[in-house]
Amino acid sequence: MHDLVGQQLGNYRVVRLVGRGGFADVYLGEHIHLNSLAALKVLHAVLTAEQQESFVQEAQRLVQLRHPHIVRLLDFAVQAGTPFLVMDYAPGGTLRELHPTGSRLPLDLVVSYVQQVASALHYAHSQRLIHRDIKPENMLLGSQNNLLLSDFGLAVSATLSSSYSTLLMDQQVAGTSLYLAPEQLQGHPLPASDQYSLAVVVYEWLCGKSPFHGSLLEIAIQHLSLPPPPLRDWVPDLSSSIEEVVLQALAKEPWQRFADVQEFARALERAYLEDLQQFSALHYPTSPDTTQLRSLEKEEVPSAQQQQPVRQITPGNIRMPEPIWKVPTIFTPLIGRDQEAAAVGTLLKSPEIRLVTLLGTGGIGKTRLSLQIAVQTRKYFIDGVCFVPLASISDAGLILPAIAQELGIQDASALPVFEQVKAFLQKKHILLVLDNFEQVAIAAPMVEELLAACPQLTILVTSRVVLHVQAEHEFPVSPLALPDLTQPIERDALAQVTSVALFLQRARSILPTFQLTSTNARAIAEICVRLDGLPLAIELAAARIKILPPQALLLRLPHLFEVLTGGTRTQPPRQQTLRNTLKWSYDLLSASEQRLFRRLAVFVAVWTLEAVEAVCYYDVEKEQVSALDEVASLLDKSLLLLLESEGREAWLQMLMTVREYGLERLRASGEAEQTRQAHALYYLALAEEAE
Repeated sequence: MHDLVGQQLGNYRVVRLVGRGGFADVYLGEHIHLNSLAALKVLHAVLTAEQQESFVQEAQRLVQLRHPHIVRLLDFAVQAGTPFLVMDYAPGGTLRELHPTGSRLPLDLVVSYVQQVASALHYAHSQRLIHRDIKPENMLLGSQNNLLLSDFGLAVSATLSSSYSTLLMDQQVAGTSLYLAPEQLQGHPLPASDQYSLAVVVYEWLCGKSPFHGSLLEIAIQHLSLPPPPLRDWVPDLSSSIEEVVLQALAKEPWQRFADVQEFARALERAYLEDLQQFSALHYPTSPDTTQLRSLEKEEVPSAQQQQPVRQITPGNIRMPEPIWKVPTIFTPLIGRDQEAAAVGTLLKSPEIRLVTLLGTGGIGKTRLSLQIAVQTRKYFIDGVCFVPLASISDAGLILPAIAQELGIQDASALPVFEQVKAFLQKKHILLVLDNFEQVAIAAPMVEELLAACPQLTILVTSRVVLHVQAEHEFPVSPLALPDLTQPIERDALAQVTSVALFLQRARSILPTFQLTSTNARAIAEICVRLDGLPLAIELAAARIKILPPQALLLRLPHLFEVLTGGTRTQPPRQQTLRNTLKWSYDLLSASEQRLFRRLAVFVAVWTLEAVEAVCYYDVEKEQVSALDEVASLLDKSLLLLLESEGREAWLQMLMTVREYGLERLRASGEAEQTRQAHALYYLALAEEAE
């Protein structure tokens, strides 16, 4: 293409050539009226009318990108059939110019660069755009010395099979072959392709070499079929954890890489910080240091002058900020929840999911599960994990002060508590565990507001009730697995059933000589079934094993609430007896919901919504229209179970332990006789109709 210096493109006079590429030339342009500078990217193509329309449509998508680490597209046009883009001018040049081929960069600088590029890519991917040309030449330094990702002119909408950019290159390959992911070479770019390309750049920065060498075809074949040489072959003193992160991002299959590019960046940062902490503890155990590690999420990159030479942060001049770890100590292993803990951990690591609610009836083990999840995800949340107990709080206005207290926020300013908490969490990648949220569920919108204000915050809630906010991802916690009483009881197989395993664990903590035998196996199995696999009920039952052997304990279970008392002294009062646990849930219901709950206890096994309307509203006919809402509310509050039935109306059910409490409340209300009569009349009419 001929030189355009001195000519006019749109409202810009072309001042000078900045650089040439395979698909476009970049010029510095000056606005003819405003005298402002901009970069003019002129593509090497003359488009037909149809192709111009495609170009305009793609440019309209790109101009919507607004991110502190993306070069802003200001305008676009087609002049004499030639498309060009008008973008912010980045005076600092490219990272390729700053760090020529073969340069090895300090690890802290690499992590900083990756954080900024990953932030830009994560945003672009959320807009359904794939960059497809990640390389140092497309990473610029802006006027404020911030890193800017450029060349989104080659990006392709993730929802389209082709675009104007295919006119500029081979249909199967976009970008620079040194950095292309295997699936991109095969013509199927994904968001994970950008992660792979960024990992190739990181590989180069760390060792000064590309992972693959040869002709363009040979490099493409190696990307498709050969693993990259281990980084530690080139840099022996590089930590194995850093190498592991980079090589995972370079996996051939997209699903083997990190869940998204931001998780790759966080994993690299975690590996760096852990390595630096270990080195510092080993070599500088008493170094008096007041310098805090700069934020690796920073928006600023040092200028070229400051980087010559770059001063690497060393363990001797850093005092690492300790991640928050405010989580109660766990004294017993968690039984039967491995799959749930792993599943919730995966959800919490997903960037699209920021709020997970563990839902279940009282005593089902939500708090204990949340503690296990906190332990298992501790390394992922680089700024820590904080557990906030809310059981003693009934005023929603006290939630934020409780969070501030657990986080150790001591702000004497006149700022509202929300602003203090927001300021503390805004830049932190942290997990908050809000335990026992059900009695302050009215504050759920505040939780969502906090998430909106703190983009790296993730929250895990335990609750007996659904929060009903847009960010919420519900995770129902089920009872433990039960033995099958219809099959012969085999002792070894029975010990593997999770509800039985919990009973045995708790019994042995009280009576170390306790054993599962052929004599007591059946009774233990029946106890676990009778208690619905509810962990709290099983633990309270096992606590009686000193006095009552399993057979005697089983005989006393008809008097459930007299037997299941005597929880540990460190438990809150509501969990020291099964009755208190269920009373906690009952007291949170409205008067009409309490009435429905206790009357539902008259049902055995399963029932339908039609039966509820006929039996439970016998004296409040005008309120029958509210049955659906009230049943839905009891489902949301974990007091009912919904059993799906394909093609038919779903069945409703209560756990036997919950039903037992409902019957107790029904008898105390004086409604038992009338409710039983309404129940009998409904099913008599149903039987007569069937005849």
